Amino acid sequence: MPNFDRDLYNRDGCQLLPGLLAEADVSRAVAFFDGLDGAAEVPPSYEAEYDEADGVRRLRKLRRLLWNDPQIWGPLLNRAGVPALAREVVGDDAAVVFHAAFLKPALVGTEVALHQDQALWSYEYPKAFSVWCALTEVSPANGGLFGSRGSHSGGHVPHKDRPAYRWHDSLDAAEDGLEEPVQFQLAPGDGVMWDRYFAHGSAANTSPHDRRGMVVVFADASAPEFRAKDSFPLADLVALGAG
Repeated sequence: MPNFDRDLYNRDGCQLLPGLLAEADVSRAVAFFDGLDGAAEVPPSYEAEYDEADGVRRLRKLRRLLWNDPQIWGPLLNRAGVPALAREVVGDDAAVVFHAAFLKPALVGTEVALHQDQALWSYEYPKAFSVWCALTEVSPANGGLFGSRGSHSGGHVPHKDRPAYRWHDSLDAAEDGLEEPVQFQLAPGDGVMWDRYFAHGSAANTSPHDRRGMVVVFADASAPEFRAKDSFPLADLVALGAG
């Protein structure tokens, strides 16, 4: 199991997970996404989004990975020890509610403005947390990944529509009284986990190199208020690693 520090996680709303994915699994994931990025057509079940500029169109986001290809992603997530993290943070009734790839392609990858995940979700996901896995180097040079430590402590912060940003409502750290976001410097295979109210985002990728990552989100499926479009029980995920 990855080295989980509950006190650190509770204080900051996030924790780095160095070496979460083995090199072979990083290569498997990158090859998988390369294949879809180069395909003439991506199956609708991935709910793909694209970045496009100057006639270049590249995959930006893929969704429902575990539901589309459980025999690929189930064993990989088990090898990374992610189910053990879900038990620590949520408990035995944890379920995957999202599993997506963020591909931020070279030169055209757009920013993801500062936001809290729960503020953008259609449902309330009790105890939800995310595990974000770097599949390439992640640094300010290729768009990076940043977050505001402690931003989870007050729960939901109202988000605003910002006309210059087209994807979703967002936050401004100074305006909303949050700590200045800090950059996560990640090598391929490193991870970072965060609370559903942890404010985070990333910049545009103006470099010649793709910045690729993958995120899996768990929530408490036993909570009375739990609702989900997709729900993959922890027990079923663990079973995929048994073979």
